[in-house]
Amino acid sequence: MKRRFIVLLLTLTICFTFFCSGTYAAERDSISVNGHAATEVVPDMATLFGALEKRALTAEEARNGLAKEMQALKHLLTVQMIPDQDIQTIRYSLQPEYVYDKNKQQLTGYLARADYKIKIKNLDELGSVMDKSINIGLVVNRVEFGLNNRSLFENSLLDEAVTNARAKAAVVARAGGRTLGRLIHANLGTVAGATRTMNRNMLMAKTADSAEAAATEFDPGVISVSVDVNLEFELE
Repeated sequence: MKRRFIVLLLTLTICFTFFCSGTYAAERDSISVNGHAATEVVPDMATLFGALEKRALTAEEARNGLAKEMQALKHLLTVQMIPDQDIQTIRYSLQPEYVYDKNKQQLTGYLARADYKIKIKNLDELGSVMDKSINIGLVVNRVEFGLNNRSLFENSLLDEAVTNARAKAAVVARAGGRTLGRLIHANLGTVAGATRTMNRNMLMAKTADSAEAAATEFDPGVISVSVDVNLEFELE
């Protein structure tokens, strides 16, 4: 009985060793490569970030004053053919304001504020929308230039990045006297770029350069978009 148990134990040990060595060999019989693709694209849309503010001695006066400005902005954007789904109130606040005099806190009034995110899909309308919004009290913080059909460029770059990774893997495989096998793992990585931002300081400089009552015009330039992937192939 004892002899049979020893034989069984040896058999299991041999099988386990063979299985493990095969696993490690399989791990060594693969190659992992990175693929990259990038391009520059002219933006065709923009997102405007700004805020309306109203100060008053009482909370109700501040709230009511801001509500009127919000209605005026909504009417303006509607006239400019900006759909409701492209107008987003991302933050609203109503809070007291204080000053300190001789270490004593003194209430000076209230500040009501609404922060907006406005998508402008027709880039030709950006200057007009911004100028008219500023005239009714919108403080513009920044403008982000982007792409209406971003996924089209990303998918094209993804295909290019995968082709790039496969080509590099094939070169390495041939150098080792091997051929490239099936794809066994893929990490699509990240998409970088796809937006370009003009912050508040840049916008102030832009509008300061414009003549009085002249429309603000933008030169959005180009956007750099890149895709990185990591692929693992079997080696044959």
